[in-house]
Parts: sequence; structure tokens; C-alpha cells
Amino acid sequence: MIEALRTLNQLKREGVIKDYAIGGGYAVNYYLEPILTYDLDIFVLMTTDEEYSALYQHFKSRKYEIRDVYILIEGMPVQFLPSFISPLIDEAIRRAKRIRVKGTASKVLTVEYLIATLLMAFRPKDKMVIPCLLEQADMGLLNEILGRFSDEKTPLDNRLGRILESLQ
Repeated sequence: MIEALRTLNQLKREGVIKDYAIGGGYAVNYYLEPILTYDLDIFVLMTTDEEYSALYQHFKSRKYEIRDVYILIEGMPVQFLPSFISPLIDEAIRRAKRIRVKGTASKVLTVEYLIATLLMAFRPKDKMVIPCLLEQADMGLLNEILGRFSDEKTPLDNRLGRILESLQ
């Protein structure tokens, strides 16, 4: 993972990407005891499909292996999720927490934004870790985020309510 983060930092220095933050399973691992995760989910600040295509072209031109949606960086499958797919993701990247992973600078979604993105995906494995993450969350901030980004298609606040009800 460290080599993947170094590569991402280099892409940022070169201007290939504007910014990024770790999300998904590795972000969960930052806050909780490690869980098994296959890939590194990177939320990347991008405003257009062209920027997203340019990122893949960058890796392709440097002979990185691409498998489905993953780019293998030093053997680590990395999935890039561009911020233009959701205003929530854009804001989550901009407000991500600066961290160091074995001396390498990076950013990870804050626990509140991580919960919100897991509620977007709402897979069984996400539903399992959300209760543990809630113990570290600022519930006022989380509710404010969910209130702003919930809609009919993705009722984040209702999804959280269902998880909380299942805990009683």
C-alpha cells in the first residue's frame, strides 16, 4: 500500500490529480481493527470524465496493468472513484484527515464522511462496520452531512435509521 500512496502523491505533484483520500476498507481499517479488504479505494478530486480518462491513460502509457476497474500499483489493486459522481464524495475529499502511513503522507476520509459513503454503497459488509464506526463519530456532524446529501434515490438518513433500529 505504501508504494501505491507514494505513486498517488507523485501524481498529485505532477498535476495528474488534484487531490485524493483513502476510502472504503482501508479507511475502515484506519479507524477500527483490520478487516479483510481486496483493494485500495481512492476517492480522487476530479470534475470531468476527461480528467478520469486522462488518469487511466497516464497509467496505461506507463505500462501499469489494468484489470476491470482496478489499476495495479506495485501489486495493489487500486480503484479510483472520481468526485464528480457525487457532491458528497467531493466534499469528503476536501475535508479528509491528513495522516502518515509508515512515514508517507496521505489523507483518509473522516469517520463521518466514511460512514456517509458506506451508507451510499449500503452493501452487507458496510452495514456490519457502520455500528462500530458510529462509536467514533460526531453524531451532530454526521446527521448534518446526511441531511444535506440524502435524497429519494439515496436516503442516507433513512439507511442510518434502519441500522440504528437493528441495534436495539
